Amino acid sequence: MIRLLFLLLLCLPLAAENSSKRQLGGRSVYLWTPSRPLKAPVVLFSHGWRGVNHQTADLMRRLARAGFFVVAPNHRDSLVGSDVTHDPQVSFDEPTLWTPDTYRDRAEDLAAVWSALRGEFKTQIDPDRLVLMGHSLGGYTCLGLSGAIPQWDRFGFHPKALVCFSPYTRPYLEGGPIQLRAPVMYQGGTEDDFITPHLRKSGGTYERSSRPKVYVEFEGALHTSWTVLDPDYEDLIFNYTLAFLKRHVLGEAAPLLQQRQSGVSDLRVED
Repeated sequence: MIRLLFLLLLCLPLAAENSSKRQLGGRSVYLWTPSRPLKAPVVLFSHGWRGVNHQTADLMRRLARAGFFVVAPNHRDSLVGSDVTHDPQVSFDEPTLWTPDTYRDRAEDLAAVWSALRGEFKTQIDPDRLVLMGHSLGGYTCLGLSGAIPQWDRFGFHPKALVCFSPYTRPYLEGGPIQLRAPVMYQGGTEDDFITPHLRKSGGTYERSSRPKVYVEFEGALHTSWTVLDPDYEDLIFNYTLAFLKRHVLGEAAPLLQQRQSGVSDLRVED
């Protein structure tokens, strides 16, 4: 079912405003650039398993309007990647079998794109204000690059903030505390049955993660609600994401992080 839903992504038109498709670091990427891309903070986005780099195009475009330089590569396991016909490297139902080598190619993708970005766009971006953002397996990837997988520290990522949309985190729950190098925001949904329960439960991902951290859960949201397939949650997702980035990347006030708006079933903040 998820595969069929994401296949629809390939048929959806992309808004052309401030967006472009190109090769960067040997990977196919989409860029969404702010109107004044001068030392802009960067969002490096990692899509979910069987997703594509433009699966959150509407959100990425809004982040660019807010002043962020957004880059999203296609991973090998994307719908258009070289592993498109393969099963997961390790079953998502067998988290005890996951190792630091599982989906390390995703970490390599982000490292290659980040290196190329700092070279080619060095006058337009601020490398000290990097946001790692990901959906599902992309969230797993971003957490791994930010301290959750110590063996991935060699990739040299030091993000300013992490934003994880319905992230797959079950392998991280096989150990102890999840020590991260940056503030983290987790987002989940009440109808996201495979992922969100592991985020919210006692002893789950949010509770085990180091501070500062935020957890926001949206009433009725599915696993696909963070993609262009479900625009109903776009405003809530964008507003809470931007509030988190304002606080931890831009150094601005973010009163929304203390407000549980309509459509939010759970909101937790720990500094």
